[in-house]
This record gives sequence, structure tokens and C-alpha cells, in this order.
Amino acid sequence: MSQQLIWDYFQDEGCESFSGSIPRLKFLLNQAEKLVNNHSNSVPTVLNIGVGNGWLEKNCLSKGWNTYSLDPSEVAIKKIEENGGQGKVGMIENIPYDYETFDVIFCSEVLEHLKDEQLDLGLKEINRVLVKGGYLMGTVPFNENLQSNQVVCPDCGKLFHRWGHHQSFNIHSLTSKLSINTNLQIERIKAIYFFSWLSLNWKGKLMSLIKKTLSILGVHGNNENILFIVRKLA
Repeated sequence: MSQQLIWDYFQDEGCESFSGSIPRLKFLLNQAEKLVNNHSNSVPTVLNIGVGNGWLEKNCLSKGWNTYSLDPSEVAIKKIEENGGQGKVGMIENIPYDYETFDVIFCSEVLEHLKDEQLDLGLKEINRVLVKGGYLMGTVPFNENLQSNQVVCPDCGKLFHRWGHHQSFNIHSLTSKLSINTNLQIERIKAIYFFSWLSLNWKGKLMSLIKKTLSILGVHGNNENILFIVRKLA
């Protein structure tokens, strides 16, 4: 199945699937705000790679930040523009923005969708459009078993990953990939468990608190993410 078809489906009929992303996006936005406030008095220019449901763009704009989006789906970019945002249709391996444009680049749940060559080129492109002293921050699934999420197309019989993932990362493998550009310095990388407190019943809250505690203690399980924050050296 075409990766483009998967992206377009989740931007249209399957858009509700992004509702679970809000806890991690809130966390990333919080981190970005702290870094921006600590390192600059000017209005930051930020890029979100992979639009999702547009929550991050909406909240960056509400802070008065210069906010841009990049997504391979025309449907996604059209929605951003309809809500007052600015975006371009494009791929991470050929980012259609100028050299050293962005103070912060968000890249949450994107890298796992890329094949090896795309991933290497994409990180080089991020390095190109990030200002010196700027930050790349995002998440990927932690230690995902790709095979367990394979499904078969009932029409053609082809196997494909249900969300179009090509990569599985652990701390070591992601550190290695992020270090491909020697002027990108990893500031923080860790496994973390995100959950939406308000959407859970009492049992779900209890289980999530236990899982969160275990994650903090270094005991990891399913449905965790790796958080990464990387700074471009001056």
C-alpha cells in the first residue's frame, strides 16, 4: 500500500486517531516554550513536520509564534491554511524552506515512517533549515515490534504496516541516527510514557500511573515513546 494513501486517510476519515497525541504534543510545546524563553527575547519561528490534527500549530499560533507546517498530504496543509496557518506540501528529505530559517523544529511520530535513505536525508535537511543554537524536538515509538503491526491488504494480499512505519528505535539506535550530523548535539533523550488523564476512567488512571512510575524507574513496556531534544551548535 502507498505511504501517501495511508497519510491521506489519516488526515481525512481517520483524523480522530490523532486525539491521543495531545499529551505528548503538550509536553513538547512546554519544552519548546522553556527553551525559547531561556535563550531568546525575540518571537521564535517554528516548523512542525507532520501536521496530525493541527493541535500543535493552533497552540503555537496562540502564543504569537511564527508558525509553519510541512506535510506530504495536501489535505493536511489545506486544513492548516483554513485555520489561519502557513504550510507547504513536501517531504522531510527535501524541505522547501530556506537555510537557517527555524528556531525550533517539531518532529513528533515522523521518523519511524521513513526508510533509511529518507531518514538520513531528512536529518540533514533539518540541520540545514535550523538556525545555529536552534532546537529539534520530537518523539518516536519506543522499541516497536514492527512485525506485530503488519496487516494484509484484502484486495491484493500485500503485507504492510498498519500506520506505515519502517523504523523501530531504541535509545542507542536513535542516538546513532541523530548523531549523523556532527553539529547536532543531543541535549536529552529518554523513554517516556504519555497518557491522557481526563479521558481515562478510574481503572485506566490507576494503570497509567503504575505504568508511568515503572517507566520512570526504567522498567519499560508497550506504548512508550522516546523523547529527543537536539540542539544545533553555533
